[in-house]
Amino acid sequence: MATTPLKTFQLRPPKAPNLLIAPVEYTQAYQDQMNNALRLYFNEIDNMGAALADNYGGGLLAFPNGAFHQDGITTLSANMTNVSTTPIQVASTAGFPSSGWLLIGSELITYTTKTATTFDGTITRGACGTTNVAHTAGVYVTEAQCAPAGTIGTMLFNNTDASNGVYADPTDQSKVVFTYRGLYNVQFSAQLLNFSTTEDNPTIWYRQNGVDVPNSAGIQEVAPKHGSSPGACIVSWNMYVGAQAGDYIQLCYTSDTGNTVIATYPPGTAPVHPASPGVILTAQFVSAT
Repeated sequence: MATTPLKTFQLRPPKAPNLLIAPVEYTQAYQDQMNNALRLYFNEIDNMGAALADNYGGGLLAFPNGAFHQDGITTLSANMTNVSTTPIQVASTAGFPSSGWLLIGSELITYTTKTATTFDGTITRGACGTTNVAHTAGVYVTEAQCAPAGTIGTMLFNNTDASNGVYADPTDQSKVVFTYRGLYNVQFSAQLLNFSTTEDNPTIWYRQNGVDVPNSAGIQEVAPKHGSSPGACIVSWNMYVGAQAGDYIQLCYTSDTGNTVIATYPPGTAPVHPASPGVILTAQFVSAT
């Protein structure tokens, strides 16, 4: 998959003109040539400054950046009983990984394969501390990410919101790749949900080129469910990352109980509000290194 070329406005510092050696006696032709050389030089200075100082205020400049999120979302196209492990029929599985976790209502379900309109393979109901319940056609089905207790997961990104020299690896949705060397401000937010009756403490950290980034981890307590609603919180922090061309960054996570999931929470209807993506990551070029 080809990456989007970096768009940029090239600032070309003006080069001082080679001024003619003055003749012994004054001549109008020499003065005209001198004035013309200086005029061209000052025009170059004006043109370069205009890119930064005119009404656009630097609007012609562009720097490497990227913005990505995970929000697999679809709807159930057939009813499900509370014990069914047959293929889960949905409007579309586009944007969902080939195997993973689903959130339907307050139940988490795992699957191992998919087709264009079904999640199937081995279907495990009531995953991550949730309870099997029946579901009716038309309800939302959203993507979730979960790592069993004592294991490490990497967060996935299935949507690209902006990409200019920073892109999501098409062969591994957990990797965000830097095309250009530089210092980047990398920031994320993750929607954490806990449907179990026990509080949990997930840990999230950065990994660069497969190596954990020192001092990048954070721990967040997630409350247990209350009624049918999950304990929920959003965590977010940023750090500066020095990257070489071709380097990649990942977000890793684990938890004490294995019941906290990073999940897309579906849109609301009363009142109406948009979906809450499971994870969002942005990377903005700060400086050359």
